[in-house]
Amino acid sequence: MKTLEATRLLKTYRDVVARLQNESAVPPAEAASSDFLDLAQSVEHQELARLTATRLAERAKRLHIALTRVVDGEYGVCSECGTSIPPKRLLAIPDATTCVACQEQLEQARP
Repeated sequence: MKTLEATRLLKTYRDVVARLQNESAVPPAEAASSDFLDLAQSVEHQELARLTATRLAERAKRLHIALTRVVDGEYGVCSECGTSIPPKRLLAIPDATTCVACQEQLEQARP
């Protein structure tokens, strides 16, 4: 794998981890003196913060796996069929572990 790709992957991972640290705080609900609409909005903000944190954590995990694959020499190789993952796919989805054909098969197999 090229050094530029590894550098880009590491930068993306660091950016996601930084966002996770900055945006993962869930705002407290303000129930004491709030009316119903304020409380509902507060709960909605909490849910959005949790969802954002969950998605960022999942992305960080996938990027960490991709970095591990770099170290192991497996990055850019489909984990299903062993063929090379096209560079354009890796550019669009740096944490991809499957080629397009295998990903389509996996998605069709899901219930």
